[in-house]
Amino acid sequence: MCHENMHKAGRHLEVYEFLHKQDAQLANIAMDRWINYKLRKADPDEKYIAMPRDENGNFIGMYDADDGGKTVVQIFQLLKQEQKQQQQQGNSGEQGEDSPQSGDGDPQSGDGDPQSGDGSSGNPTNSNAGLDDHDWAGAKSMSEEDKKALKADVESAIRSGAMATKIGNGAGGSKLGLDELLVPKVNWLKQLRNFMQSSLRRGQYSSFRRLDRRFLSQDAYMPTMHSEEIKKLVLAPDASYSMMHDGRFTRCMSEIQGLAQQLRVDEIHILYWDCNVTHEKYTAEQFKNWKMHTNPTGGGGTDVGCVSRYIAEHRIDADAVIVLTDGEVSSWGNWKAPVLFAISNKLRTIHAPIGKTIQLEG
Repeated sequence: MCHENMHKAGRHLEVYEFLHKQDAQLANIAMDRWINYKLRKADPDEKYIAMPRDENGNFIGMYDADDGGKTVVQIFQLLKQEQKQQQQQGNSGEQGEDSPQSGDGDPQSGDGDPQSGDGSSGNPTNSNAGLDDHDWAGAKSMSEEDKKALKADVESAIRSGAMATKIGNGAGGSKLGLDELLVPKVNWLKQLRNFMQSSLRRGQYSSFRRLDRRFLSQDAYMPTMHSEEIKKLVLAPDASYSMMHDGRFTRCMSEIQGLAQQLRVDEIHILYWDCNVTHEKYTAEQFKNWKMHTNPTGGGGTDVGCVSRYIAEHRIDADAVIVLTDGEVSSWGNWKAPVLFAISNKLRTIHAPIGKTIQLEG
């Protein structure tokens, strides 16, 4: 499993397609050797992962202890040189110590027929056939949209793993401490008033208590439309790995403190999110001291869609949603309630393609 995930993390079937076109078998061997060296180096005592072995204790799979510091391309070039030397020596039909399959692995470990490149073993009688299939044809047939989605998923998984090593308990469940909060920059009363006036799709009613003056000159008596105040608000702070850079998480949490100081909303739901959601619910009175009770968790990948799905699944009938994020997201979710994206990102200006966007930097 670790070996296959390393292929995905390196996007090998996309990045090294040019090697596959030159020599399918050597490209497979080069990628496998690079991965297996990395895994062996990460856990040399095999406390957590181990190379598969045959009945004699020999490694099954491509591995060479001399691959340290080499890239996949360099290993491929080395194999090509060895192959050329074999051909020159007239030993192409023998498996010597200097063969392209050198190392401690079984030369027929399912690394692919040199012509087909389909990952099937060149020896149908070999028990290790298909140990590591490489679906070059499937990778080539992927659309650009699928490639972008896959790249985003891989980057999210890598960030999750990196954060897990830094903050302890792993992605999606690690406790995130609150740094000393900053002075809020946003006038939330003004922002939300403008936001709701321009975005409110429900919660409106008509009344003849005040007539619409636009129609009086036409001797028409029409009611005015009134918008109810926000009674139920969702705050969705991004707690993913990327938010731990440049004080982004602290800036967003500071703005939640500003909301607590400036607004009085009957019911507030705080949904911390990375690829999962942690839900906290407050009354207007409790929200005044929210930072004494909150327990943010996260540190994993970035999927704001998990918030919109959570709201729908748990039937949180919010008047508005405020997503506080750095905007480094793969998708923007599907929202039924009006959504405001408050983005904190010093590196670049990002505007959400849906809802309304305000910038917390500057």
